[in-house]
Amino acid sequence: MATASNRPFAKARQWIRRQIPTVLAGALFVVAWAVIARLINNNRIFASISYTISGVMEHSTDISIKLTETFTSVIVAFVLAVLLGIGLGLIVAEISTIRQMALPVVIFAYAVPHPILAPMFIIWFIIGGDITIFTFTGPSAYLFDSVTAAQAETAIAINGVTTFGAWVGFFPVFISTITGMNSLEERFEHFGTLLGASRWQMVKHFRFWRALPNITSSIKATVQLSIVGVIVAEFIASSSGIGYEIVLAWKTNALGYMFGVILIIMIGAYLFYQIVVWTLKVLTPPGSV
Repeated sequence: MATASNRPFAKARQWIRRQIPTVLAGALFVVAWAVIARLINNNRIFASISYTISGVMEHSTDISIKLTETFTSVIVAFVLAVLLGIGLGLIVAEISTIRQMALPVVIFAYAVPHPILAPMFIIWFIIGGDITIFTFTGPSAYLFDSVTAAQAETAIAINGVTTFGAWVGFFPVFISTITGMNSLEERFEHFGTLLGASRWQMVKHFRFWRALPNITSSIKATVQLSIVGVIVAEFIASSSGIGYEIVLAWKTNALGYMFGVILIIMIGAYLFYQIVVWTLKVLTPPGSV
């Protein structure tokens, strides 16, 4: 009984130990940042920590609103990329005719540099309109008295930004699903045949589970790719989100603000990645992540 009660504490200690390298890396990053800023001693070339903090504080309300917009889009893009990647990957892996037709198209499409496609995705949804799932009042309205509920309103929507983010993150999941589904050992193929398993039963009981480690690894890569895709779309062809704030900081030569925005993106990406990894560990069998 005592052993069972100590398990949460043991897991907590293990988690803390695993975070030590991350904390050390963060501390080294801050030290290196401070040293380089002191050596250069010019905030127009390399923003110091204090200059960055002041820039962030000056635009804190804008950052809060735009950050909510961006990571809402990232979540939508990530979910779309994972669902479409796994769903289409299963279909293509199981139907050889579709696989032979689809893979060359996918390879050609993936070879196109992603940033040049961002304006096209934005234009499509300007013409066709966004698909809004629902809206909510972002945390900015509760954190800042100067922000109204209307200003903080954020939409969970399928639009040019989210579909472009999904496009960028789609390919690793899609390819890994196909690769994993076609990597089933021959002995399991024979075993399924001896049991009289249908194609669907082979997928359900053998192929999918063989592909699961490939899929979870690609999902972790898709976290970062979805963030990159969304921010690139905002940076190039949108007037919303944290990517657009980087453009404004560049145009106004506010290097401290730009450094702060980039740092916030890094922290947000790390947290989102950790949440996804934890979710995968909870939802999948041991050894899949």
